Amino acid sequence: MPARRTGSPRGRRLPVLWVAMAGVLAALAGLALGPRWLGGDVRGSDAVGRHRADGPGTLSVATWNACGVRGWNCEGTGSAEDKRARIEALVRESGAGVVLLQEMCSGDLASVRTSLGGEWHSLFRPYTASGKDHGTATTRCEGDGRGTAGYGMLSAAPLGEVTDVSLPQPAAGMRRSILCAVEQSRSVRICTTHLNPRRNGGGSVPVELRADQLRALVGAAGRRTVFGGDLNTAPPKPGEGGPWARVDGPYSVYRECDQSAAGGPGETHRGGYKIDYLFTDLSRQECSVLRSPASDHWALLMRVATG
Repeated sequence: MPARRTGSPRGRRLPVLWVAMAGVLAALAGLALGPRWLGGDVRGSDAVGRHRADGPGTLSVATWNACGVRGWNCEGTGSAEDKRARIEALVRESGAGVVLLQEMCSGDLASVRTSLGGEWHSLFRPYTASGKDHGTATTRCEGDGRGTAGYGMLSAAPLGEVTDVSLPQPAAGMRRSILCAVEQSRSVRICTTHLNPRRNGGGSVPVELRADQLRALVGAAGRRTVFGGDLNTAPPKPGEGGPWARVDGPYSVYRECDQSAAGGPGETHRGGYKIDYLFTDLSRQECSVLRSPASDHWALLMRVATG
């Protein structure tokens, strides 16, 4: 219904001014209450970029260890449906255009890709171990149709130039490599891996081997890149030796998602420590840690400018 025209022209302008002032106040409130970007982290489910898709000059990449194998200390971290819903939320609510995944089940990944739509693409690699008669064995995920356990990535754009880069391996335990591909709409090289934990197959992984694995990951990354995953390695500390100290590049040539965070990098594991990373040589715009009860890890999300 048309507005009634009563009173003087000055009187008709007052509501417009109040609306304008309200808009300014709302914007200021959003700045005050909104998530903190580089130098901070966001402690809430999908607080960043709600219902936002990347524009042609940006790309949002998330990494998440889904804790999909119940026997790998993942009891009580949610059902397969919970984990699939979490990945969909990273895409539909947090705006991730690429999602790197570890401890993922192949059937769950295929289900999520189908749910997201035909334009989505995925890559998957299973964890392997020495099997009978010198063959290789994989780990089945519990539950009908969930497939095997592994690592991989989802992408809203086609993935090209797919390569598998070898990792130095311990004598026993799960074996894995580095998975790389080019996100073709923005020509960004994406690499992900899941490095061996400190104890692997009943034995400890020496610092030298962990440094060699990190060096292989950095060597695979190249330029115009985002790379990372669950590296099972704490961040470097000033004056402290360790695997990072033996590797050139990660914290100089590249920048980590929350590298400039006040007070040090934020934890990505509910145990209170950081072992999940995203590195890039592109300009970082946002970095967030997104908590979820569907895993013992929290998702790390970084938005970069791609030019």
